[in-house]
Parts: sequence; structure tokens; C-alpha cells
Amino acid sequence: MQKNIKLGVFGGSFDPPHKAHLELVRSAVEELELDHVLVTVANDPWQKSATRQVTDGVHRLEMTRLLFRDYSDATVTDIEFQLGGESNTADTLRALRSKHQSAEFYLLLGYDSAIGIETWRDPNVILDQSQVVVVARPGFTSVKLPSILSSAIHLQGANLDISSETIRSRLENEENISGAIPDEIRNYIAGHGLYRE
Repeated sequence: MQKNIKLGVFGGSFDPPHKAHLELVRSAVEELELDHVLVTVANDPWQKSATRQVTDGVHRLEMTRLLFRDYSDATVTDIEFQLGGESNTADTLRALRSKHQSAEFYLLLGYDSAIGIETWRDPNVILDQSQVVVVARPGFTSVKLPSILSSAIHLQGANLDISSETIRSRLENEENISGAIPDEIRNYIAGHGLYRE
């Protein structure tokens, strides 16, 4: 009997993508024996775009493709751009289900994202459509997860203390970001004049 494919789903605004994103996916593939991971870049990450300027999606998508370019176990998808409007994980999972009907979905969340899952649209649909996997992030594990994630799988992850917010701040202040993002993305950011005041 053929086994169901185990598909990871890892979404975010990726503004900008960085090495901790890649390591989170790598560790999930290894520890959960996932067949593949779909990386979904948000079209309009509404919870973030309501409070700050979000970089144009074309740039975020291209930078994310650069991050995962040499990693064959993941594919960056523009499905949330195809869906249009405000991105939400429940709609994304429904759309992916129509393309991968027999797959087992594993939704990969950093601990910091998982904390706020009850504020997302249709969290119960998310839990119905996928097995949630919470990956530890430095500085967040003392905060309790919502009770709806009681059945979540927990992974230690790579323990890299890197965040997109910190990288944006360093770039605006013209500080060094080497080590946090690959050279190709750093060159892309410089070439397109991103994250300047």
C-alpha cells in the first residue's frame, strides 16, 4: 500500500528571509522525515502590514527563492500571490489540499508565530487541515503556547537567534548583517536599495 506523502508547509512574510528560516526547514525535514517542504511567501501579511511597511512581494519572493535555491527538499511557491488579497494560512492549506489531496500536511511554525495562532483567521481549520509543528526560537520558550496547540509536535530547531526585524533594523542603521543572511540575498538587497530609511 502506498504511503501518503509527508509535506511540510512553512509560511511567512520573509521580510527578509534569513539563515534561521533555512535551518528551521532543514531540521524539520530531518527530524520528521518529511518528503518535501512547500515554502509559502505571504502576498499581504495583514497582521504585519497593518503596523508597518512590508517590502513588495516580488522582492520577498525572489529573496526567498535565493535562500532555498540550493536546497532540494524545499520548493518556494507563490500560491498566496495566486490567491491574492490578505494571506491567511487556512486558505493556503485549503488551496494546497486541492493540489495534494492525499498528502499529510505538517505546518511548520516558529515558537514566536505559534504563540499568536488564536489571533489568526480560522485557526480550527488550520488544525483540521494539518499537524502543527512548533520549532523552538531563542527567547520565546518561556511563553506558554495556547491550549489549542496541545497536540502540536515540538522540535528543538537550530537555535539560531536571528530575526527579520533585527536584520531590517541593522540594514536601516547600515550595520553589519554578515552571518545572518547569505551573500546572494545581501547583494540583492543592496542592488535593489531595500531596507533603507
